Amino acid sequence: MIEPKDVVIAVLGSSAALGGFVLVFLGVIIASYQSYPGGVPAGVVTPYRISGTALLATFALSLVTVAVSLLWLINGGPAGLYDWSIALFALLLIAVFAAAVWATRMVLWQ
Repeated sequence: MIEPKDVVIAVLGSSAALGGFVLVFLGVIIASYQSYPGGVPAGVVTPYRISGTALLATFALSLVTVAVSLLWLINGGPAGLYDWSIALFALLLIAVFAAAVWATRMVLWQ
């Protein structure tokens, strides 16, 4: 049987790693955005701004997941925080995949 503590520690570490992964995509989007000269119409760079905002939100979700997992560990394992930790991690996996697909699409097929 897998102990809840082991699951939360894995969620904490994985969430932090995924947050770093998201920062890589954010860096790519920022570099692409900055490659345009200053006089470019707003419609050209708006998708990069939206992508950057979405990636930043995904990074924030990873930090929230880390924080909830850490709170679970600090507080001795309340059931509510365990459920939140797992739910946030599942949401984070979906958000990271979507962010990776979107950032790749923005840079390679735009």
